[in-house]
Amino acid sequence: MEDEQDLADNMAAILRSSGFDVVGKEDSGEIAVKKIQQSKPDLILMDIMLKGEMDGIELTQKIREKSNVPIIFTTAYYEQMYLERVSDINYDSFILKPITKDVLITTITLAFLKVKRKKVEKNILNIRDKGFLVPIDEDDIIMLKADGLYTRIYTTTRQYVIRDILKDVIGKLSEKKFIRIHKSYLVNLDYVTAFNAKEVTIANYIVPIRRGYFRELGDLLVDRLNE
Repeated sequence: MEDEQDLADNMAAILRSSGFDVVGKEDSGEIAVKKIQQSKPDLILMDIMLKGEMDGIELTQKIREKSNVPIIFTTAYYEQMYLERVSDINYDSFILKPITKDVLITTITLAFLKVKRKKVEKNILNIRDKGFLVPIDEDDIIMLKADGLYTRIYTTTRQYVIRDILKDVIGKLSEKKFIRIHKSYLVNLDYVTAFNAKEVTIANYIVPIRRGYFRELGDLLVDRLNE
């Protein structure tokens, strides 16, 4: 759903030339709701600024009431106000304009890969939290951070702190899903949206990457795309 018609047309052309079907382009949140209900798309590119009373963030909240369809935000706005609102929503990725073909196709491919991975048999990490046994689906774990003799677990809904060192927790998680990119960080590849030689964007977080892990991370992501 785009607020700039020319950009929407260009993105649609890129998607079609890359083998994707485009079922609709709407710049109004109210009209987009009806279109989504009718066409049931496999993925939605959502601009934050839409025409009408409903912006892209509000539209995403409405969609999430009934569907877990992958949603990728596209926007030229990155002020704190928008980032805070977006952080409270279950979305799959975030692309800042101007949008290049490579970034667009890579981000969409990673989003579909994430959906594919969720269909695989689930692995549950059982932890102790305030005296209670809490089962956590590893698909919901964004990353883990070493914190002295403790480990901080970041999930899609909240954070947990457990009395185990990171090294002991690693063995309980899937090797094909998680990679240790730094002595203090273990990240879920499903949530990686961007990276360079110094840092990795993982969901709403930016974490450091240890020298030498840049190529390994890139190779792992390429292997996953080719599976």
